[in-house]
Amino acid sequence: MIIYFSETGITEKAAERLQDIVGGEAVRIAAAQPYTNQDLDWRVEDSRANLEQHGKLPAPELAAPVDLGGATDIFLGFPIWWGIPPKVVDSFVNSHDLGKARVHPFCTSGSSPMDEATEYLRSTFPQIAWAPGLRFHSGLSDEEIRAWADAQ
Repeated sequence: MIIYFSETGITEKAAERLQDIVGGEAVRIAAAQPYTNQDLDWRVEDSRANLEQHGKLPAPELAAPVDLGGATDIFLGFPIWWGIPPKVVDSFVNSHDLGKARVHPFCTSGSSPMDEATEYLRSTFPQIAWAPGLRFHSGLSDEEIRAWADAQ
Protein backbone atom coordinates (compact mmCIF):
# COMPACT_ATOMS: atom_id res chain seq x y z
CA MET A 1 0.00 0.00 0.00
CA ILE A 2 1.26 3.46 -0.92
CA ILE A 3 0.23 6.34 1.31
CA TYR A 4 1.39 9.82 0.47
CA PHE A 5 0.96 13.50 1.22
CA SER A 6 1.22 15.92 -1.71
CA GLU A 7 0.13 19.52 -1.99
CA THR A 8 1.83 20.54 -5.23
CA GLY A 9 1.53 17.25 -7.13
CA ILE A 10 5.23 16.35 -7.12
CA THR A 11 4.96 13.67 -4.43
CA GLU A 12 1.75 12.43 -6.04
CA LYS A 13 3.67 11.82 -9.28
CA ALA A 14 6.35 9.94 -7.32
CA ALA A 15 3.64 7.81 -5.68
CA GLU A 16 2.09 7.06 -9.07
CA ARG A 17 5.49 6.05 -10.44
CA LEU A 18 6.05 3.81 -7.43
CA GLN A 19 2.60 2.29 -7.94
CA ASP A 20 3.45 1.53 -11.59
CA ILE A 21 6.54 -0.35 -10.39
CA VAL A 22 5.32 -2.19 -7.27
CA GLY A 23 1.55 -2.21 -7.73
CA GLY A 24 -0.90 -1.91 -4.87
CA GLU A 25 -3.33 0.76 -3.81
CA ALA A 26 -2.23 4.40 -3.54
CA VAL A 27 -4.00 6.69 -1.05
CA ARG A 28 -3.43 10.42 -0.65
CA ILE A 29 -3.62 11.80 2.87
CA ALA A 30 -4.66 15.40 3.41
CA ALA A 31 -5.03 17.85 6.24
CA ALA A 32 -8.61 18.44 7.43
CA GLN A 33 -8.06 22.15 6.81
CA PRO A 34 -6.64 22.34 3.29
CA TYR A 35 -3.46 24.31 2.74
CA THR A 36 -3.58 27.51 0.71
CA ASN A 37 -0.69 28.87 -1.33
CA GLN A 38 -0.10 31.41 1.45
CA ASP A 39 0.00 28.58 4.04
CA LEU A 40 2.79 26.90 2.07
CA ASP A 41 4.96 29.98 1.50
CA TRP A 42 8.22 29.00 3.20
CA ARG A 43 9.56 32.54 2.84
CA VAL A 44 6.92 33.91 5.22
CA GLU A 45 7.96 33.37 8.82
CA ASP A 46 4.42 33.03 10.15
CA SER A 47 3.00 30.91 7.32
CA ARG A 48 0.97 27.96 8.54
CA ALA A 49 3.46 25.36 7.29
CA ASN A 50 6.36 27.23 8.89
CA LEU A 51 4.55 27.48 12.22
CA GLU A 52 3.53 23.78 12.14
CA GLN A 53 7.02 22.60 11.29
CA HIS A 54 8.55 24.63 14.12
CA GLY A 55 6.02 23.49 16.73
CA LYS A 56 4.23 26.82 17.03
CA LEU A 57 1.00 25.27 15.74
CA PRO A 58 -0.16 21.71 16.43
CA ALA A 59 0.12 19.08 13.73
CA PRO A 60 -2.97 19.28 11.52
CA GLU A 61 -5.76 16.76 11.80
CA LEU A 62 -6.29 14.41 8.88
CA ALA A 63 -9.18 14.97 6.51
CA ALA A 64 -9.99 11.24 6.75
CA PRO A 65 -8.48 8.10 8.22
CA VAL A 66 -6.90 5.51 5.94
CA ASP A 67 -8.12 1.91 5.93
CA LEU A 68 -4.84 0.00 5.98
CA GLY A 69 -6.63 -3.29 5.35
CA GLY A 70 -3.99 -5.26 7.22
CA ALA A 71 -1.16 -4.09 4.93
CA THR A 72 2.22 -5.40 6.06
CA ASP A 73 4.29 -3.25 3.70
CA ILE A 74 3.49 0.44 3.54
CA PHE A 75 5.25 3.01 1.37
CA LEU A 76 4.90 6.43 3.00
CA GLY A 77 5.62 9.41 0.75
CA PHE A 78 5.98 13.10 1.48
CA PRO A 79 7.79 16.27 0.41
CA ILE A 80 10.62 17.52 2.61
CA TRP A 81 9.63 20.60 4.61
CA TRP A 82 12.43 22.17 6.64
CA GLY A 83 14.44 18.94 6.45
CA ILE A 84 11.69 16.63 7.74
CA PRO A 85 8.25 15.31 6.73
CA PRO A 86 5.32 17.73 6.98
CA LYS A 87 3.54 17.47 10.33
CA VAL A 88 0.47 15.98 8.64
CA VAL A 89 2.62 12.83 8.27
CA ASP A 90 3.01 12.80 12.06
CA SER A 91 -0.78 13.01 12.31
CA PHE A 92 -1.12 10.00 10.02
CA VAL A 93 1.42 7.89 11.94
CA ASN A 94 -0.06 8.88 15.31
CA SER A 95 -3.61 7.98 14.27
CA HIS A 96 -2.96 4.61 12.60
CA ASP A 97 -1.66 1.33 13.97
CA LEU A 98 1.46 0.65 11.93
CA GLY A 99 2.89 -1.78 14.47
CA LYS A 100 2.66 -4.86 12.24
CA ALA A 101 3.79 -3.13 9.05
CA ARG A 102 7.20 -2.43 7.61
CA VAL A 103 7.14 1.21 6.54
CA HIS A 104 9.25 2.36 3.58
CA PRO A 105 9.52 6.17 3.65
CA PHE A 106 10.10 8.08 0.43
CA CYS A 107 10.35 11.77 -0.20
CA THR A 108 10.51 14.39 -2.89
CA SER A 109 12.80 17.38 -2.69
CA GLY A 110 14.74 19.50 -5.08
CA SER A 111 17.89 19.25 -3.00
CA SER A 112 17.30 18.05 0.58
CA PRO A 113 18.55 14.52 1.26
CA MET A 114 16.40 11.85 2.91
CA ASP A 115 18.78 11.40 5.88
CA GLU A 116 17.37 14.01 8.26
CA ALA A 117 13.78 12.94 7.51
CA THR A 118 14.65 9.29 8.13
CA GLU A 119 16.34 10.13 11.43
CA TYR A 120 13.34 12.24 12.45
CA LEU A 121 10.91 9.40 11.72
CA ARG A 122 13.03 6.79 13.51
CA SER A 123 13.50 8.93 16.62
CA THR A 124 9.93 10.28 16.78
CA PHE A 125 8.27 6.93 16.09
CA PRO A 126 10.67 4.24 17.38
CA GLN A 127 7.86 1.67 17.61
CA ILE A 128 7.61 1.56 13.79
CA ALA A 129 9.68 -0.88 11.72
CA TRP A 130 11.24 1.66 9.36
CA ALA A 131 12.87 0.43 6.17
CA PRO A 132 15.56 2.55 4.50
CA GLY A 133 14.23 5.70 2.88
CA LEU A 134 14.54 6.92 -0.69
CA ARG A 135 14.49 10.41 -2.22
CA PHE A 136 12.77 10.42 -5.60
CA HIS A 137 14.57 12.59 -8.14
CA SER A 138 14.63 12.91 -11.92
CA GLY A 139 17.66 10.63 -12.39
CA LEU A 140 16.22 7.73 -10.39
CA SER A 141 15.74 4.59 -12.51
CA ASP A 142 12.89 2.11 -12.25
CA GLU A 143 15.48 -0.55 -11.34
CA GLU A 144 16.74 1.57 -8.41
CA ILE A 145 13.18 2.05 -7.19
CA ARG A 146 12.46 -1.70 -7.48
CA ALA A 147 15.69 -2.58 -5.60
CA TRP A 148 14.80 -0.13 -2.80
CA ALA A 149 11.21 -1.41 -2.59
CA ASP A 150 12.41 -5.02 -2.37
CA ALA A 151 15.14 -4.34 0.22
CA GLN A 152 14.57 -5.60 3.73
